[in-house]
Amino acid sequence: MNLKKSIAVLSLALVLACGGGGGNNSSGGPQVGALSKKVEVTFWHALSGNLQTGLQALTDQYNSSQDKVHVTLVAKGAYSDLRQAVLTSLAAGSPPDMAQCIENHATKYQQSNALADLTPYINAADGLSSADKSDIFPVMLNDAKVAGKYYTFPLNKSTTVLYYNQDMFTAAGISSPPATWEDFFTDAHKLAQPANGVVGAEAPPIDTWISMLYEYGGKLYDSTSSPKKAAFNDATGVKITKLWQDAIKAGDARPVGSAAFADQVDFQNAKTAMYISTQVSYQFIVKPIGTKFKFAEAPLPAGSSGTKDEMFGANVCMFSKSSQDVQHGAFLYVKYLTNQENTTTWAKTTSYLPLRQSALKTLQGDFYSTNPSQGVGAGMLTKGQLFVVPFTATFDDQRTDMSTELNNVWLLTKDPKAALDSAANKVNDILTTG
Repeated sequence: MNLKKSIAVLSLALVLACGGGGGNNSSGGPQVGALSKKVEVTFWHALSGNLQTGLQALTDQYNSSQDKVHVTLVAKGAYSDLRQAVLTSLAAGSPPDMAQCIENHATKYQQSNALADLTPYINAADGLSSADKSDIFPVMLNDAKVAGKYYTFPLNKSTTVLYYNQDMFTAAGISSPPATWEDFFTDAHKLAQPANGVVGAEAPPIDTWISMLYEYGGKLYDSTSSPKKAAFNDATGVKITKLWQDAIKAGDARPVGSAAFADQVDFQNAKTAMYISTQVSYQFIVKPIGTKFKFAEAPLPAGSSGTKDEMFGANVCMFSKSSQDVQHGAFLYVKYLTNQENTTTWAKTTSYLPLRQSALKTLQGDFYSTNPSQGVGAGMLTKGQLFVVPFTATFDDQRTDMSTELNNVWLLTKDPKAALDSAANKVNDILTTG
């Protein structure tokens, strides 16, 4: 065999080893061909209730629709439980094939090069077309990148909305939900019924506080410092924290109780008139409320810099320990979950955001028009108001320290400035030590 023929045979063998096919992907390498082997995929997740039911239904549907990929779901409890399970499995050298990955969790996993780059499968012969890629909301695709590469892919994304008790609003003479935080605190005062143990609202979760920070022109970090330093303890951070502390002192708001989902339960029992949470919380409050009172969803109130609503939820990632065929099969499953039809179904059954622009258009034409509250969170996708926190691998630890100090403020045991300075010092220590 001459040299040219040997090189040609070797090149063909390399292409076939990647699954066959031809052409080039966007990263400049040979395109991965269509999957030709049968594979088993294990998927660890943290969904429960209707969310888990919806995922199981789509997974069963996928498994029945073809015979090359079989996906087995494994519930791992809450996201914190899932994170710990993945870290333990990585230390043992036996991670699952794929898992839900919150952004900062994915950053943590990739510190040990544990994640598979999904770019070859996105661009594979049976991957996503150019039309598919342009249909997915850019904010979601950008959010899926770790260090500039697609180590994750969007799956269940959400944002914050304001639930409000329409009957209580009517009784207080309030005709519409608050459009600004100034309106919000004014309404909270009108809605509070101290004699009945009812408040206008309860102290916000950390993600709402972060959104408020950005809405008033603040930020979490000083991007000009090296290493990165906390910036949330400035005048803006103190201002928004004091708004809540003043409302608590006045009896218009109160700290959230220590029981699990205490704020959610209080809203269900008409002990608070407004409840700030993700639009997915609808799935957990609609049945307990039933016909006790009318409620609706409204956009997050705006600050002096407008509305800046944080997008959170989870992406999905594959682990590099699995074979390339298994990674490929896992991505085909994700492709199925996120196609136009299924992301539309997913949004209807779980209240998560639709991932595609075509799905949003379909939902606005029927489902959201008859269920307007369900379209509030999704409406943020076209207004350019969603943002993503600049995640770091240690963000869970940072948010724990921030939440602890904010709770001291809500409990009236600490001044806002002192609490935020303390939180900033702790966050800076984490950022310095990693």
